[in-house]
Amino acid sequence: MIRVFAVDDQLPFLRAAAAVIRATDGFGLIGCASSGRSALDRLDEIGGDVDVVLLDIQLGDLDGIAVARQLTERWPELSVIFLSMLDERDLPADLQESGAVGFISKSSFGPESLERFRPTIHLPNGAV
Repeated sequence: MIRVFAVDDQLPFLRAAAAVIRATDGFGLIGCASSGRSALDRLDEIGGDVDVVLLDIQLGDLDGIAVARQLTERWPELSVIFLSMLDERDLPADLQESGAVGFISKSSFGPESLERFRPTIHLPNGAV
């Protein structure tokens, strides 16, 4: 199972994302956070027990890109996937240097978009 942690400051979307993760075959929700700071704290607590972080780019307290950099520096095998309401052409230029493996538009977030990233996710010991 691919272990997912979701971060978004919009609680209705966070709840919807959690439902999508649970409904996607082979993916499981490990936890959620509604701010960048709480995500960093919770992920410090659970450490290497996460494969993917779904991370909103525009968080209320911290910049999602800065959070992604911290996460991928601490856990290089962690896959970070950005979420945003922004169009792909309007994404910040420094998104590419954040260490994230990709981007999913919130408007199209669903099981198919998670499945699209399955090949880019690093799993411990070759787990499936």
